[in-house]
Amino acid sequence: MSRSRFLILLLGLPLLLLVGSAPASAATGSSMDILDSVTLVAKGAGVQVEVTGTCDAGDSGVFSVTVTQAVGSRIAQGSDYVVVTCTGEQQQVAVLVVADVEGTSFRVGDALVSASLIWACCSNSSTQEVVRIRR
Repeated sequence: MSRSRFLILLLGLPLLLLVGSAPASAATGSSMDILDSVTLVAKGAGVQVEVTGTCDAGDSGVFSVTVTQAVGSRIAQGSDYVVVTCTGEQQQVAVLVVADVEGTSFRVGDALVSASLIWACCSNSSTQEVVRIRR
């Protein structure tokens, strides 16, 4: 993802929260989960993260993922997002997260993954987990 798209996403999210937040329970069984399937790609240039989430049918949703990993004395980090049309049912999405060029590459091992699903202007569901990056 280009730096400008990521910057727009980061700057836009707080504006959505200022408008007001609908409780997650207002959604049709809203949920967000990070699957154990986090795979190293392109020799550590990125990782593919599988997430699932549920949001109200017909709404546009954004699955957003940030991966952070300590690699020696350096930090590998990256973020990306995928836009979906919500179905009201649980949806599984693969998000390809590219390592920030100012950091280092990802490695096999533990990492912190933060994931969010935002839909219908102001509804959201999020989670954070320590996961194992695998080949």
